[in-house]
Amino acid sequence: MNKESLLQALNAAIAKYKDEPTARVVFGLAKQVWQIDWTVAPFDILSHYLEFDISYFYRFMSMDQGDEAEEQQLLKDWIDTRHTLDKEGKKRLPQLADELNQLRLAARVA
Repeated sequence: MNKESLLQALNAAIAKYKDEPTARVVFGLAKQVWQIDWTVAPFDILSHYLEFDISYFYRFMSMDQGDEAEEQQLLKDWIDTRHTLDKEGKKRLPQLADELNQLRLAARVA
């Protein structure tokens, strides 16, 4: 796994989705998890996202240093957007999971 390539791809996706809060938060949470353990499945990340399982993500966030401001902003964005996830947004989650899988696959062969 080329972790640097994976993190760059995640940063690009986060920037691409700057106007889509749900996607931006999902990709941001995936970045926090994959900085520590890239083997965590996108489905697991999305499941914990839907369950609003802050403690799950906080465990990953507490294992690294240097991006605390980014982590705090991500948590605030997640809280702010939690109630805006409507039926259409939920229908889009499998597409986001697929995109996360594609990013991870591309980083494995990079």
